[in-house]
This record gives sequence, C-alpha cells and structure tokens, in this order.
Amino acid sequence: MTALNFDDCIGCGLCILGCPAFEETGFDVLTARGRNKALQAGLAAGDMVEPIWACTLCGYCDAICPTRVHNVEIVLHLRRELVEVGLMLDAAGDTPEVRLKPDSTRDAVAGSALASWAASGFSGTAPSSVGSGFSRTVLAPPPPRPALVLGCTIRERAPHLIPSIKEFLNRIGRATDLCEEGCCGSFEVEAGRAMPAHSSAGVVSDPICLEQYDAEFLGVLAMQHLDLFELKPPFYYFAPHRLVNRDHARIYPLYDALRRRFGCDTNLDLNRLARSTSAGSVQGMTGRDARDIGAAVARLLTHSRAERIVTCSPADYLAFRTYSGRETLFITECLR
Repeated sequence: MTALNFDDCIGCGLCILGCPAFEETGFDVLTARGRNKALQAGLAAGDMVEPIWACTLCGYCDAICPTRVHNVEIVLHLRRELVEVGLMLDAAGDTPEVRLKPDSTRDAVAGSALASWAASGFSGTAPSSVGSGFSRTVLAPPPPRPALVLGCTIRERAPHLIPSIKEFLNRIGRATDLCEEGCCGSFEVEAGRAMPAHSSAGVVSDPICLEQYDAEFLGVLAMQHLDLFELKPPFYYFAPHRLVNRDHARIYPLYDALRRRFGCDTNLDLNRLARSTSAGSVQGMTGRDARDIGAAVARLLTHSRAERIVTCSPADYLAFRTYSGRETLFITECLR
C-alpha cells in the first residue's frame, strides 16, 4: 500500500458531494474519505469489506479531490487484496465471510462474463500461505485491434442499437468490422480478479470497455459531429460520468458545449463533474450489492421537466428506460 497516496487525504469531504454510496445511505464510512481515514488508521482491506464494495468507481472523488488522492486506484488495489484472501460480502451484503477456491479452469463463458462472475459469488482465491494450489485469475488481453467494440451490454441487452451505431460510424468514415468476441474482461478488472490488459481498438461503444481498450469512444465522436443528430429541446442528456470525471480537461468541454448549444438538462453539476446512476458499475451490472439505481435516476431527474432523455452510455440508457418513465434514446437513435 506504500505506493498509494491515501495518506494525502485531508478529510475535507468534497468527495462525498457526488458519491453514489453517500447519496443513497448517508454513511461517510462508505466514501473515499471514509476509506482513506480507515487506511490512515491502519485498517487492512479485510477490515473494510463493505466500504470497498460500496464504491462504484464513478471517479467523482478523484476529480474533485484537492490533494489528488487516487481513490479509484486505491479501491481497485483493495479489491485485489480481498480476492487474494477470498474475502467478500455474503449474500445479504452484511457479514464478511471467507471462501477459498482451488485454482482451476473457470466454466466457459457463454455469452456474458458478467453472469459467470456473479454466479461465482464474487469468490476469489487464497495466497499460497493459506494453502497450496491457489492463485488469482489473470485474463488474457482482448483480441487485437478490432475496428468496433460494442461491449456486452449492447451486444446482449440492446442489440437493436447496432444498426444505428454502424450507420453513424459509416457516415463519419469509420470502419465497423465487428472483431470482438465475448467479454473484454473489464468487470473482472473492477472486481479485483484481474489486472488491466490494454489492447488497441478503433471505436468503443461502451465506456466500461475503455478499462480494457485504448480507443476512441463513440459518445465523444458524437459530440464532435452534432450536426448529424436531430436533438430538439427540451431534453435531458446523460453524459458518461466515468469519462467526464476521469479525463475532465478533454471530455467535459465537449458535453458542456452540448449543454450550451441546446440548453438541455444534464447530469453535470455545479462542480462541472458528472453524477452517476451506478448502472454501469460491476455491482449494477451483476445485481449483487448494487446501489439503488432507480432512486439514483429519480434524483438526477428531480429538477428536469424534459420528457426525453438521450445518452451515449449503454447501461445508463437501459437504466433510464427502466426507471424514468420518460422516452429514452441512445445518441445514435437520434441520427437525422
């Protein structure tokens, strides 16, 4: 843990302002400040299982931190530690327990790695000090240089979006060969079961997949070609919070320009950061120990009267369709 800068946390509390866990529970212990103060006090990963799993990796805390604490990397590091000792939350989400899993080839992934990971009960493996024959899963790199990465959410839960995605990319002269097969492994990385294995790609349609691919994001390309879309106010645009919060200097101006051009409501707050539904987190996608996504959607829309929602984030597209009661469109469904 010496390489991680949790000691730089001054406890100012700015990180709680947009933290999904704090918004839902009001518990400071589940926030970046809570975790950092626990680490400063000498607690180990095994002493703070719930705070570690409460984080949705939205990146708000990293972006707003005045001392630049690397909170997302701290959480990922702690999750890898939990996996190494087989420690996780039980099915009720309350009592920590230890499970040890012998090193073996995992069941073949049929369709989605999310289902197999959830079925494993978040189980990890133990270090050799606990017993022989235990090791942590390490994923192979994703396939080399696909022109278009759709991601599990679009491929399996929203395949009706594929034609409009390909149409948009064709209009701007981008290749649309679908070379990806199966899950890229981003959720295994977020769960602490693997280290990132970055490969290059042309365009990625889901910001979640950018954990594994170095590529351009479909939503950013859309912001750079707004004239191709029919966007009639009033509407609410949900910007991809991970990208806005983690690459603020480059990404925020694009979505702010959208807001200023159309006068639309957005999930960008007064700190110029993006709020989250938590739908695209590993917890939200598997349904285990997830935040209340419906409540998060309601909070985001509290002051918006727009009857139409537009987004370029697939998981959030599905969340708004499910919980908002308003017309919800993926950005490429708005092509002229």
